[in-house]
Amino acid sequence: MNANRRLLITRLAWVVIPMMMGVLMYLKGRTVPVLFERWLLYNSKETSSFPGSIWIPDYLWCVSLWMAMVMVWGGWGRIPKAWKIGIAIMVSATELFQWLGWMHGTGDWIDVLMYQMAILTVYILHKTKRI
Repeated sequence: MNANRRLLITRLAWVVIPMMMGVLMYLKGRTVPVLFERWLLYNSKETSSFPGSIWIPDYLWCVSLWMAMVMVWGGWGRIPKAWKIGIAIMVSATELFQWLGWMHGTGDWIDVLMYQMAILTVYILHKTKRI
């Protein structure tokens, strides 16, 4: 397998695996039914005391989003700054809108921290040439 194909598969894995892990954790690790479950016509009877089961899916989904952007543009450095700034603001603004009551949700500052950690994770993976 050549290097370009291996890089593409690695990046695709960094999109798909965090997305699926986030979905599984979200469906199995929540203590109360959430809107996402209603969309899937799924009602979990399970509860979880797993620390971070509320925030980790947000981190994983944000990693998946940023990795998808890396795939689309062919690297972190090729993503236009306007897109980087715009997506970072948009994702974080959803928490503010939830806190203000403009969107459904709780508006958690730790979610914003998870989003920033996801950006940092993808940036570090790129800078260390792992993706």
